[in-house]
Amino acid sequence: MSRRSRGPAALLILVACFVSGSGAWPSLTRAATVAAEDAEAPRNPRQTPPSGGARRVVSLVPSVTETVFALGEGARLVGVSTFCDWPPEARSLPRIGSYLEPAIEPIIALRPDVVIGVPTPGNQAAIARLRALGLTVVIVGETTLDDAWASMRTIGDWVDRGPQADALVARVQDELAQVRRRAAAAPPLRVLFVVGHDPLVAAGSGLFIDELITIAGGMNVAAKSGGKWPRLSLEAVVEAAPEVIIDGAMGSEESSAAVESYWQPYRSLPAVRAGRVIARRSDEILRPGPRLGAAARELEEMIHRQGSSPPSGAS
Repeated sequence: MSRRSRGPAALLILVACFVSGSGAWPSLTRAATVAAEDAEAPRNPRQTPPSGGARRVVSLVPSVTETVFALGEGARLVGVSTFCDWPPEARSLPRIGSYLEPAIEPIIALRPDVVIGVPTPGNQAAIARLRALGLTVVIVGETTLDDAWASMRTIGDWVDRGPQADALVARVQDELAQVRRRAAAAPPLRVLFVVGHDPLVAAGSGLFIDELITIAGGMNVAAKSGGKWPRLSLEAVVEAAPEVIIDGAMGSEESSAAVESYWQPYRSLPAVRAGRVIARRSDEILRPGPRLGAAARELEEMIHRQGSSPPSGAS
């Protein structure tokens, strides 16, 4: 399973794209210019939503766009990122660049009352530039479930839907509680959630994905490896003995055969022997927004009920 490493900067940008649900991988040359993973996120200056909320909103990330629509305020969105594709109405909105590289001039041209995004290593210069030009930029978190709840409430304040945001958070939390109760009826299974093959990268601890795996009745075997996106050796994976491997590194369910081919040599892994290597790249799981309940249900289904055929030669 050893592969030529692409380096920490490249790894970081690939993971950032994966979490954004972008479906596109930037070039490694551009990746090498991205700041380190522990770069400080842009801080929000003291700012208060205008009376009646912001009338013109630009969203820099899919989870923000989905939240605005879930609050019934999609009409306030005047621009969204390249990868904002849910709900379907979002697809017709003007594009203002990618998750990692917001396009400053198109954003300015839209005359937004507020620009809402999340902290990434690649967008800090653009955020600083927008603020220097006098635009209001609000940064919300999306690392943990607590971040997601705070994000929904902050977005609710900016679109004048504070009570509705509280209700949205309560609804999604109730959906997660239902999944947790149902999943608790089955023994927990060891799960490896893969986001990259070269090097092998998994979702680790301190992430909403890790929390969702637990809620769905799994034990994230990469959680003890250190860091949010640990790079794992074959020896570490063999020692962890995952019973379910959820592999989104190749992008879509259409790549199931390629994923099975990748894991086929490692028949000593319980997940491979049992045919529980699942090729899946899910927007619901990757976007910490209103569809978190659906994400937990999807993970529960994959962990406890769904498998693939054992790779050829597995025993």
